[in-house]
Amino acid sequence: MILDPMTPLDPLLVLRATFAFCVGSAIIPVLHAETYLVAASLVAPAELRWPLVVAATSGQMLGKVGMYYAGRGIGLIPGERMQRRLRLAAARYRDKRRIGSGLVFVSAASGFPPFYLVSIAAGTLAFPLLPFIIFGFAGRMIRFAVAVFLPHWRMAATAV
Repeated sequence: MILDPMTPLDPLLVLRATFAFCVGSAIIPVLHAETYLVAASLVAPAELRWPLVVAATSGQMLGKVGMYYAGRGIGLIPGERMQRRLRLAAARYRDKRRIGSGLVFVSAASGFPPFYLVSIAAGTLAFPLLPFIIFGFAGRMIRFAVAVFLPHWRMAATAV
């Protein structure tokens, strides 16, 4: 079955697909959420742009919370050497929570360092979950808003 490009898309279906894709992209790094969002924003009606950003951010953060908890499970890995390294890292960064919040935000917004790794490290180092979600959500919201709206701003600028 070939979809007719003139057929209107069901907005709820688009948002569910966006949410699901972004959950997957949070866990599987080769699934590129930004590329998906650029494409989706170009075919979706204008009134779906902000809902796309919210659906993508929510899905991505659900997946990143899963990665956070995967990092919490790293402490269960056997081996005295690995356990000692984890204890040293946790002790080193225990009193640097502000740096951690800033790092989560910058990583979520820019992708540097990779948010995938920061999510796992936050769980491994027992960074508090609520600040991880708040700062990660804020950063991803900015990143995904750029992915959704930038192509439209460029098209508007070149049309003038």
